[in-house]
Amino acid sequence: MSSPSKETEEPSSSSAAVPNGAGSDGCSSEEKAEGPRPPAKRPLSTAVIEISDTDSDDSDVCAVKSYQATADEVKRIRGADQDYSSSSSSSSDYSSDSESAWEDDSVLIESEPPPARLVCAQLNPRAHRMDDPTLNPTIKSQELIDKFKTHWMEQKDLSTTELTLTCSPFRLGLLHGLLANPDMINNIVDDMNTLDWSRKKMDLYEFHQTADLASLTWQRSIRGIHELLKTEVMSWVSAVTGLELTSVSASCSLYGPGDHLLVHDDLLGSRRVAFILYLAPWTCPPQRDQNGDDHVDVDNDTGWSAHMGGALELLARDEEGRPTDVARSVLPANNMLAFFQVGPETFHQVGEVLSLELPRLSINGWFHGPAGAEPPAPPEPAPPDQHRPHSDPVVMQSMLEATYMTPRSRAAIQAQMERRSEVSLRDLLQVDFYTSLLHALRQPDLPWERAGPGNERRYLRLPPLWEDSLPLEHPIRQLLKMASGNAWFRLLHDCTDLTLTKYERLELQKWSPGDFTLLPPRSQYVSPRLEAVLYLGLPARPPRGAATTYLAPEERPAPGAEPDAALVTVPPVSNALSLVYCDAGAAGFTKYLSKMTMAPADHFFILTCTYRE
Repeated sequence: MSSPSKETEEPSSSSAAVPNGAGSDGCSSEEKAEGPRPPAKRPLSTAVIEISDTDSDDSDVCAVKSYQATADEVKRIRGADQDYSSSSSSSSDYSSDSESAWEDDSVLIESEPPPARLVCAQLNPRAHRMDDPTLNPTIKSQELIDKFKTHWMEQKDLSTTELTLTCSPFRLGLLHGLLANPDMINNIVDDMNTLDWSRKKMDLYEFHQTADLASLTWQRSIRGIHELLKTEVMSWVSAVTGLELTSVSASCSLYGPGDHLLVHDDLLGSRRVAFILYLAPWTCPPQRDQNGDDHVDVDNDTGWSAHMGGALELLARDEEGRPTDVARSVLPANNMLAFFQVGPETFHQVGEVLSLELPRLSINGWFHGPAGAEPPAPPEPAPPDQHRPHSDPVVMQSMLEATYMTPRSRAAIQAQMERRSEVSLRDLLQVDFYTSLLHALRQPDLPWERAGPGNERRYLRLPPLWEDSLPLEHPIRQLLKMASGNAWFRLLHDCTDLTLTKYERLELQKWSPGDFTLLPPRSQYVSPRLEAVLYLGLPARPPRGAATTYLAPEERPAPGAEPDAALVTVPPVSNALSLVYCDAGAAGFTKYLSKMTMAPADHFFILTCTYRE
């Protein structure tokens, strides 16, 4: 404890700064002439001096307590050889500028006694760098293993503190608190920052991923979790599922804002069990409502919340075994392992991540084993119905802009098609017709139906031939009749120099956030064709996604080229018709429409059709 300096003592009239030329006694010459000024003294029985003491010698914690001490105690503490008395007062009296004998302007404030020691909380504690991840010993209990195995075989739900098993729409196991040393997850996240990440972007997915963990040998914590997965965890999963498991393949995944993984079943090769280890060693950011107020989920300590998206979503199936709607959602939780046996019924997806603050981190992969009985191959989808153009009268001059009705414009369009195999016709429809069409499409009584199956597409569409029930002057009927009539086929011939004779998959679609189409079955792109896409009623703010991309999925990329590189990408533009000529082997899909840039109730429309020679 440092002693207070003399600057902390109450100043007196004689202890002021001495001007140049002052005498050794501290008085000026004028004062000597007039005589010393009598000090104003306050007679006190004992000297009262305010000092500090602490309960700890640590410099970072100072628990100050004030008390009164006599002059003798002060001398004992500070040392009797020091003289702290005023030059004009004795040890029992000290002076002040005040003439009052009893006035005292010092105030003694008593403070509340603080805790014995203040301890700073450490955020995101790390495990020792030389430690390895260890499996929670409670999960290794033989009693718990037998209980889980019984419920797994009998397909009965189970819920305990350590684990959860649900059997609908298919069996999913959750191990809560997988690691006995959860601080190790912070070490793993630290090591993830040193890895090389690859951006994975295709019709089915969009996220970042690393190489297989088996090749990541420089990061100790990641090497340790890979060792734990291929030994104790794989043995535990094999024991409770009754499956023979022999190896593991795993990688790190990072889902940022807008990233997603659409519907699939993981059924490939020797994969027997799929797993996801969630890494979320942080506190959830607050959820902001429509008024801009933040709401914090105080009961959630899992590191993730529903408003952040990124849930593991399990899909139900229809009578034909095709995926339909989401039947169960599982939110990420720190230090939780999710796993399920891979099969033809295990359709699942990762919902779009909506968090702008935190990424969705995981270590995911598969446990492999001897191939069992081959599941029956899914039935080949029936080819779409093909139709001949009708010869009903259609007045295109009342619907199309006059620019596209002239031979000169059509010749210029044909020249671009010959050079680039694609063209975009902006402002195709006249303003009056376009406005009336959007008004008709936004009526609430239209019979929109869900298109499927869920592992190929998701959007709403009008039923086929429904337009025949509408009046002749209805804008929707006029549009669909124009796109399937002889006059339209002649216009397409003038613009493409293709002799088109039939069409298929003429659809008027309604798109909302979360809709998509994936690459079609091979039977639909083995022959040349002309694709037509017309966007209608897009919001003023450009959406993320909804672009139509064409590529050659079976073509081997050239050396140095990116795999699955796009041949043509059609951006979404209102009232713009895109014509794309696809050679045999070229396929198209419309990218997942993100929820990041559109409200749940927002929507727009797309007219699509395929024309063949």
